[in-house]
Amino acid sequence: MLSSISAYVERYTKLINTVTNINVEVADINLVRIAGTGMYAQGVGQSIKQEGQVYRHVLKNKEAIIMLNPRENEICLGCSNRKNCKETLSLSTPIKHNNKVLGVISIICFTQEERERILEKIEVYKAFVEQMANAVSFAVTEKQHTKQTEHLLDTFLKITDTDNRGILTTNTQGMITYLNNTAKKSLNITEQTQLKDITIKKTGVTLSGMEEFEINVDGRILVMLGHLSQLNSEDDTFNSALVFDSLPAYRKQLSQIVFNKETSNLDSIIGESRKILELKQRVINIAPTLSTVLITGESGTGKEMFARAIHAESDRSDKPFVAINCGAIPDNLLESELFGYVGGAFTGASVSGHMGKFEMAHQGVLFLDEIGAMPIYLQVKLLRFLQDRTITRLGSNRIIKIDVRIIAATNDLLQELISQRMFREDLYYRLNVIPLKIPPLRERIEDISALANFFLEKYCILFSKKLVRPTLRMLDVLQKYTWPGNVREFENIMEYLVNIIPNGGSATVSMLPTKILNAVALSENNKNVQNNMPTQSTKDSETEKIQQETILPLVELEKNAIQNALKKYKDSPDSKILAAQALGIGIATLYRKIKSYNLE
Repeated sequence: MLSSISAYVERYTKLINTVTNINVEVADINLVRIAGTGMYAQGVGQSIKQEGQVYRHVLKNKEAIIMLNPRENEICLGCSNRKNCKETLSLSTPIKHNNKVLGVISIICFTQEERERILEKIEVYKAFVEQMANAVSFAVTEKQHTKQTEHLLDTFLKITDTDNRGILTTNTQGMITYLNNTAKKSLNITEQTQLKDITIKKTGVTLSGMEEFEINVDGRILVMLGHLSQLNSEDDTFNSALVFDSLPAYRKQLSQIVFNKETSNLDSIIGESRKILELKQRVINIAPTLSTVLITGESGTGKEMFARAIHAESDRSDKPFVAINCGAIPDNLLESELFGYVGGAFTGASVSGHMGKFEMAHQGVLFLDEIGAMPIYLQVKLLRFLQDRTITRLGSNRIIKIDVRIIAATNDLLQELISQRMFREDLYYRLNVIPLKIPPLRERIEDISALANFFLEKYCILFSKKLVRPTLRMLDVLQKYTWPGNVREFENIMEYLVNIIPNGGSATVSMLPTKILNAVALSENNKNVQNNMPTQSTKDSETEKIQQETILPLVELEKNAIQNALKKYKDSPDSKILAAQALGIGIATLYRKIKSYNLE
């Protein structure tokens, strides 16, 4: 009996799938698939008796069933497809007519996200599927009931308002027949708006898998991204459905998905040294404006953290912060990453198109790291944007107005690149409106203690270890090291210490990597040599002493020096480390010589 209205059933399964993005299946009393979407669409007309255990249960008991645990439920034990079943949830309802069961209608989830979405409104979805079953039942005797189906669609479109997606339907003439509340809001539809005068036009552009549409409402051209589905309805009222997002809403959604990183504000920048406090105050001063900022400093000084702090302290803090490393992306791909492209814009381009970082950062901040690596031809496009605040996607001639603040960063000397004709001087001045120089760690050693405690605590929490604190002697050694890798290298050393320190221990000098100990020892030794350089008068007296003294073999001199160093530092917990530093040798060398001279 259901087969006689298969076109009607197919139409509404498609409609449910379009607005929910969840698969739907309908089977008759003989467990023959009457209609289906997604993976079920190709199997219409086929028997599903072997895998139809749940439907068989519904038909027998004449009541709906929500299958929360497919494969594990006892109903599924006899299913031949049990081991290969990918379902995460199903909601199945009998289709009844005059107290007789005609078939089953079911919505089926295959992902955890779909499952959670249904469970959040399980009663609403259950009621809706029951209404769909009733509508199918009613259509058995009355094949065309437009008022009832309109009411049904109205009910479901109101449910979908919470999804923040615009949904509209059109008739065979392309006229809008229905809009949900989100669509009305996105298009600014009022009571005075004549739906018959609204036109929808495909631009032919695809972007990130979405089709682009221009919707003319009262002379206003609104750009939307979405999917248009043909319902192939015999009813003129509902011929197609458009599910869409406005372009700004899609930009915001995409930037949140792709660039949802931890926000850094001024409190995230550790340090109370004079230089850091001055920088923090400057960030507060420059944050509210749109002026471009050029952040300079050695690698590892935290340039991106300061860029994020500017964003966090500004009026754009609730808008996207999009970062891109110009030196990490090949030249031939950097242009499309920044400006985006439409489907088929160039050989190898995705047919679905791609939204660029400029659009993703709309109304927020775009951080261009390693700006010195940007090729000259792209520097010209960046300069043009800074002049007129517009971009054009690759493969398109539509000019797009973008509101974004540019913050650039470099560890290169841009003036040298300018002299070598590798960086445009006019772009440099455009970017360097507000210069911000980040000092290397060796120039703010007052912050070493705070940084050490911060990173040690961070990794102790991360690795579920008891809190570790550095000794004063270790802090002294850390302050004497030059830190060529700056804060990034410092953080790595603290992470290393937390890994090797026994739970509940202290961070001592002996635990530091040999590279750091040797570098500090060499530096201290050089200082001692310079401080002890003799004057001419002392040279003469020293010459007399040398002539009078007995010359000892080098082996004896070395042995005596080691003995003296060990005696001097014998009361220190780090005696061997200190002795090695004083002698200017590595700790491993010291142990080897102690054994050689039998000094233990």
